[in-house]
Amino acid sequence: MIGQGFTEQLLAEHLDSWQAMQTHPFVTGIEDGTLPARVFNQYLVFEGDFVATAIGIFSYAVIKAPDIRHQRWLIGVLDALANEQIAYFERVMSVRNIDPLHYRRSAPEVYRFSQGMLRTAETGSYAEILTLMFGAEWMYYHWCSRVSQTAIADPDVKAWVVMHAEKTFIEQANWLKAELDHCATQLSAAERQRLSVLYGQVIQWEIDFHSAAFHQ
Repeated sequence: MIGQGFTEQLLAEHLDSWQAMQTHPFVTGIEDGTLPARVFNQYLVFEGDFVATAIGIFSYAVIKAPDIRHQRWLIGVLDALANEQIAYFERVMSVRNIDPLHYRRSAPEVYRFSQGMLRTAETGSYAEILTLMFGAEWMYYHWCSRVSQTAIADPDVKAWVVMHAEKTFIEQANWLKAELDHCATQLSAAERQRLSVLYGQVIQWEIDFHSAAFHQ
């Protein structure tokens, strides 16, 4: 199985959850132009907070990375999060007049996702952190690459989708995939199974996180 690629095995084992996220109402709403503005605004508040959490997650990855070559790549990811994605949220919230105090800042689904990811990064292994971020970023890369080809009327939504379908993000997603495949060759069957369970949790967390934006 490992010879076929561990990440491909993960995708096959959790295909139903993967498809559920790829066809989530948040995704299809952007794709067909029916996503309410209030839902996207609420998502921005949730996701803006999570990007700050992601900086912490990748910081743990830097600490636990095996060598300076890996650390350099991960530091580049941190730079993109801090100087590109955070900047997007600062700009778009100003343009859309979003005051986070007027939106939900937390929800059980959002807390479970962000804190589950952060706790795993803090206490887990380098391979576990790779599994977390591969689960999130490979999912985003796929649906955003598809949806970016459609006519998205809202320029802020379009910018968010395109950001996850551009060369830098695609390279990052591919790096995580290749790195996790490499790490998996050095793990036992039991360790790989634990990563599969974790991957399934991440995809479900993502589904619940996106669903929370629809709740009033």
